[in-house]
Formats: sequence, C-alpha cells, structure tokens
Amino acid sequence: MGKEKGKVEKYKARLEQYEKEKEKIAKVFDIDKVLEDAAKIKEAYVEELDMKVRYGPLTVGDLGDVMKAKTDEEKAVVMLYKMLAKADSKVTLEKVKALPIEVATAILGKISAAPFQTLKRLQDGSKRTDTPNYTA
Repeated sequence: MGKEKGKVEKYKARLEQYEKEKEKIAKVFDIDKVLEDAAKIKEAYVEELDMKVRYGPLTVGDLGDVMKAKTDEEKAVVMLYKMLAKADSKVTLEKVKALPIEVATAILGKISAAPFQTLKRLQDGSKRTDTPNYTA
C-alpha cells in the first residue's frame, strides 16, 4: 500500500510541474487572433461520404438562431446549416433539411460532436429523454 501511495504522490508532483511549465509558455488570449482563426473556413474529410466538407465554426453570435429551434433535432439542423453556409453560399436551411439523415449525421460526426449525438438519436429512432433534475 505504501508503494502505491508513493507512486501516486510522485505522479501528482510531476503533473503539477508539467502544469506549471505549460502555464509559463502559454500564449496570452488575443481576441483578434481568436476571431481571425474562427473566421477561417475549415475542411474535414468525411470517410462515410468519401468527400471533403468545408465549413465554418459556430460562434457565440450563432447561438441565438440555434436556440430559437424548439427541439434538439431542429437545433442540430440549424447548427449544420450555419456551419455549412459559412463556407458555401449555395447552402440554404431548406437544402440542409432535405439532406438524407445519413449524410447529415456523417458530416456532423466530423465537424461537431454535440449535434452529431442529437442526429444519431433521430436516425436510431430513439426518443429524447430529459435529464433528471436532482435536488437535495
């Protein structure tokens, strides 16, 4: 038992040292640099479709439109629309809604994890379950 405790303490000390070193070399937050990077169009290879998909990342400003959607599934569709439309002016909400669910799911699986989980539930036919609210 004493050996294990010693190993844990040694690991904790190394982890703390690593975190201190990382903090020393960390860059200072520069909002202009972050915004510049966020405006860049990205590409992701979607293996299931054997295609590269171009998209722009969601921003805080996109959340208003996303949150207007009533269901998680509608929110995922709006997210996908917002991301794809940033890279392709031909993308419309109506066109995204017309995508086969397998295509939308595959794309979201590559470019964003949270909407992918929502669309995966829809594809699987499972029902949404509310998260229990535990109170003391």
